[in-house]
Amino acid sequence: MKHCPLAIFAPHIGALSETFIRRHMQDLLPGGTAVVATTARPPYGGQWGVDCPNLVLDQVALGKPMRRVLDACARRLGLPVKDHVTNMVRRFLRDCHVKVVVGEYLDLALPWFRLCRETGIRFFAHAHGYDVSERLREAKWRDEYLEYNRADGVITMSQVSRQRLLSVGLDASKLHVIPYGVDVAAEPEVRDTERLVRCVAVGRMVAKKAPILTLDAFRRAAEVCPKLRLDYVGTGELLPAVRHFVHAFNLSEKVTLYGGQSNAVVRKLMKAAEIFIQHSMTDERGDEEGFPVAVLEAMAHSLPVVSTWHAGIPEAVVHGATGSLVSEGDSVAMAERIVALAQSPVLRRQMGISGWERARDHFSWEEEKRKLLSLLDLQQ
Repeated sequence: MKHCPLAIFAPHIGALSETFIRRHMQDLLPGGTAVVATTARPPYGGQWGVDCPNLVLDQVALGKPMRRVLDACARRLGLPVKDHVTNMVRRFLRDCHVKVVVGEYLDLALPWFRLCRETGIRFFAHAHGYDVSERLREAKWRDEYLEYNRADGVITMSQVSRQRLLSVGLDASKLHVIPYGVDVAAEPEVRDTERLVRCVAVGRMVAKKAPILTLDAFRRAAEVCPKLRLDYVGTGELLPAVRHFVHAFNLSEKVTLYGGQSNAVVRKLMKAAEIFIQHSMTDERGDEEGFPVAVLEAMAHSLPVVSTWHAGIPEAVVHGATGSLVSEGDSVAMAERIVALAQSPVLRRQMGISGWERARDHFSWEEEKRKLLSLLDLQQ
């Protein structure tokens, strides 16, 4: 089998919302990466594949015992626990000559960390969002995360999440803040000012993305500026409620719902837009964003961002310079900021260029890749 010094462990191959994990699998160490995942099937996976050695547990035919294990894994979003599963993974890592593993999501990576400790493979856990927000409300996970003090490191995407992990007892020396990176064009986008002003929103239709509040802010702004339009990309459990809202407020001529789409479609819509909007907030379970990639992509496309003072977003969006931030739940204030941008092409242009410069200087994929490879001690 091909020598792959790096292995990525993830719950899914092919999840549309996990573009950051796809990047790690495909582009961090091309030709030198192996992948282990629980599933590559819909509804969570299956939208894209990987061209590298991979082990997908729900595609391995091991009979009824394996099926029972996989059913248990699915209930916990991918925690392998049975000996014959771990033995299979152990052989895969050995055959690929893996030297270092990155485990995506702190809770889901714990069993793999234990396996790697047994086999002497270096291990880094990568935090993303719910695993450093909702999970930290439970004493069980606060205690279990302390095992990572024996790992080679924990990677997280924001200073906010780093502080949370410090507060539960993880050693500062183990924590490494490496923000997500995106593709940034060599020059900022140039947009022609047209009669219509297109907004774009991208995100799963779940509580922490607050799609109804995003729509309510747009609705209020559109009452003041009838020339506003919204392209909304995303699917999820709140999509029926979103459709009902659009229908109830007669927004079908102003709002286009695209459902789940590929990153290529998202990029196309961002190129055609002039404002990016996203009303992220903490949901009732305590689940939060980590460092939303869509916000970074919007900045890379020279779009001013209207979002919230939430999680890692203020570490990306500079309020008053690259966009505007409002308090969680305040769709009225969000609408006011959208109106201000809609009425001023000059302000849109200024904030858009400032956002592009910030993405270029701090949030490019090249920068994330360089930092990750250095931390993992891997040569490209």
